[in-house]
Amino acid sequence: MASREVSFLTFFMLWARLQGWAVPHLHVRICVWLEHCVDPERVLMVFRGAAKSTIYAVFKAWKLYRSRTGRSLVWSADNETAGMLTADTTNVLRNHPLCIGMLPNKPGAKRFWVLGSRDARNASMRAVGVNSNATGARADDVDFDDIEVPGNIETPEARLKLRQRISESTHIAVPGA
Repeated sequence: MASREVSFLTFFMLWARLQGWAVPHLHVRICVWLEHCVDPERVLMVFRGAAKSTIYAVFKAWKLYRSRTGRSLVWSADNETAGMLTADTTNVLRNHPLCIGMLPNKPGAKRFWVLGSRDARNASMRAVGVNSNATGARADDVDFDDIEVPGNIETPEARLKLRQRISESTHIAVPGA
């Protein structure tokens, strides 16, 4: 059994090698920042095409690798977009050499539990659109992924509604999240 103390950069580099990717220095910097930034409210802002979502999916898999009791709620612009990060993370968990045996045979598309999770009500990872109901959910991480799209921000009313939805995360995030 591999040590669960593998750094995120090591975890990512193993995945990149398996995928046949060349890893630019920018990706190394993102990996180090994701692992070591201690601010619970952080924003990863990088130019378009920098593989932010891909790296973040590997990061979410690494967090579950480190702690199978973790719970993440992913909010995106819509349900379809939200499911993309969950699908990418499921793919990493299914195929990363350090994650063998973490997933049940048929994990859900919008939510899944890794084997060893302890919360039957709140999935290890759950994906919802920003306008979907997440009332009653609890999470150790609330991740906002591509929520600012034209339909969500083109009017003052839409921006206000988006801010209100985002503020609901304070009721979903458990203490210390």
